[in-house]
Amino acid sequence: MHIIRKKGRIITLCLGLGMLTGCGSQGTQVVTIQHAPYEKAVYRTVEVQTGDVCPEFTLTLKAEGYERKTYGATNEDLQLEHVYVSVGDKVKKGDLLVSFQSDSLEETIASYQEQVTQNELLIEHYSKLMEIDDSVDYSTDITMLKEDTQVAKLYIEEAENKLAGYQIIAEGDGTITEMDEYLQNGYYRPGSKLITEVCSTGNYTATNTENYNFSIGETYQAVSGVATYELQIMDISGQTLIFEPISDMSAVSDADTLTITIQKPQLTNAVYVEAAAVNKVGDGQFVYVLDEAGYRDVVWVTTGDVVDGYLVITSGLSGGEKVTY
Repeated sequence: MHIIRKKGRIITLCLGLGMLTGCGSQGTQVVTIQHAPYEKAVYRTVEVQTGDVCPEFTLTLKAEGYERKTYGATNEDLQLEHVYVSVGDKVKKGDLLVSFQSDSLEETIASYQEQVTQNELLIEHYSKLMEIDDSVDYSTDITMLKEDTQVAKLYIEEAENKLAGYQIIAEGDGTITEMDEYLQNGYYRPGSKLITEVCSTGNYTATNTENYNFSIGETYQAVSGVATYELQIMDISGQTLIFEPISDMSAVSDADTLTITIQKPQLTNAVYVEAAAVNKVGDGQFVYVLDEAGYRDVVWVTTGDVVDGYLVITSGLSGGEKVTY
């Protein structure tokens, strides 16, 4: 038979052994097994605290209208002329970022330009001859030269537009965030991503996941690395907050992330415990509470704010309990 005493965690087993006695009848032996408490070295035990706490949360700001633009070139006939920017530089729409040369296009332009020059000289020469001697007529030749000049100028314009199209020009205001390492060292690799620019409106957005009561016109201090900047809320749309800079933000890249820490009102006599001690199952949350014998029981809880790694317990615990995780 099995006798299990749940309260004392003592299990008594009576085993049938032919030549032993015990357990109140002949032929049995009493074996007593003492269970060790559930609190073991592998578990961390902490006490549920009570006191006044100051909740806070962090807003993460990102550049509004954030758009990544990648520039490259594929023409193998191009030669790198000059790189005008470096990673981290702020640029304006229309700024020349990288210039290229093309021997074939420049030869074409020079050839047609020479033809235009010669035609114009001939036109001037024929015109003067006709002024000196009105018996001669070069009007037909002049007309043909003018037509030929017009065609040459069209070819020049076409070649210049093609060459201009190979230059890398900023498509919007933004910050240079990446550059091909070969390009940085003065080499051009056709087909590679040469430059990446991040563009934005200059404002920043954040999501109010805490349903905190923000107001338009309020100013906050945002942190990026070791620097601090002042921004003002210019618009609120649902949970989306739009901030406009008040400080000079020229040192901040559009790809950088800024954070604002918001202090909530103080909670008096709050119950709280280390956040790691709270377990989640589906939509529910629970902790393991130790009883006097060292065994743990499941206690369901509801939680509130997070404060320095602690979770505020709004129901289920009253303070002083020992929990494990």
